[in-house]
Amino acid sequence: MFASSSSPCGRPLASGRATDPTRRAIAGAACWLAIAGASAGDAIPNADTPVTALWTAVPLREWAGRMTTLAGRPVVVDRRLDPDAPVTRDCRDEPLDQVLAGVAGDVGAAVEPMRSWIRIAAPESSGRAAAGERARAAELATLSPDARRILAVRRGWTWADGARPRDLVSAAAAEGGVVLAGVDAVPHDHLPAATLSALPLAERLDLLLAHYDQRVSWIAADEGRVAGTIVALPAAPPRTSAAAPRPARRGPAPPARDGTRFTLTLEAPLDEAVRAIGSQLGLEPSVDRESLAARGILPGEIVRANVADATRDQLLDAVVAPLGLRWRVDGSRLIVDAPP
Repeated sequence: MFASSSSPCGRPLASGRATDPTRRAIAGAACWLAIAGASAGDAIPNADTPVTALWTAVPLREWAGRMTTLAGRPVVVDRRLDPDAPVTRDCRDEPLDQVLAGVAGDVGAAVEPMRSWIRIAAPESSGRAAAGERARAAELATLSPDARRILAVRRGWTWADGARPRDLVSAAAAEGGVVLAGVDAVPHDHLPAATLSALPLAERLDLLLAHYDQRVSWIAADEGRVAGTIVALPAAPPRTSAAAPRPARRGPAPPARDGTRFTLTLEAPLDEAVRAIGSQLGLEPSVDRESLAARGILPGEIVRANVADATRDQLLDAVVAPLGLRWRVDGSRLIVDAPP
């Protein structure tokens, strides 16, 4: 399945990665909360990129959309997996590859890193798309520079709900001036709406066809044309013993350093927001419910905030001030209450 980068509530999510030690990345809880440290640097992070995130019962397809933003490249869920499988995970400075592997394992899948995208593969097809990518690289190396240039043209890809894969593949090939045989071998199916970032034509076609254990085999054609045939993916290579996974960070997150800057997009119940923010700041969150009740404010009151490049104090002010509340840090505790 393909994932968009919006939340199940239809509101855009802010997510990111920490590339500067004075900037912290914090992703959100459930479908209403997302906080992120400002990011900069390469579009494609390496496997050790630290991720701090809290996901609570987020559907797998929506989680993939959020990870697409964090990873800087499409994270695609195999159509044979349940797109509504709930993802619940609390990550604290956990490496990106470990987060991906952990969630994939939770849903009975495997991570299959590709050149320009990440595949969450069904167990029966794990490794086949990567084997197909190696075959494609070998074939492209035999083509003329002009042919390789055609297949390297990068374009985004958007389609509406119910689109047929056969039509999508045919249209993409025709748009690129490619002669494509074997389209009838693509199973009849209807796909959910999706928007993919710009990828080379050859990779776009294989991304979609991998859902059906297929790929395009490329050959040189007459008169300088580019021709391909849809074929089955090769078998996956034998599995080797995997290295033991790195242990996840446990316990509270380390306190934010002085000078840490935050970007926050928030719409959440007050108590949930304070709990998530306090936890990720390395503080024990505490909401004084009695003082809130005296002011007629419920702990579940929805708070909204949108700040960028903020200090810790500005971040917390943005969350509690609209309700006329106040906050303070007492030792390791973050206390939120209502003034008399």
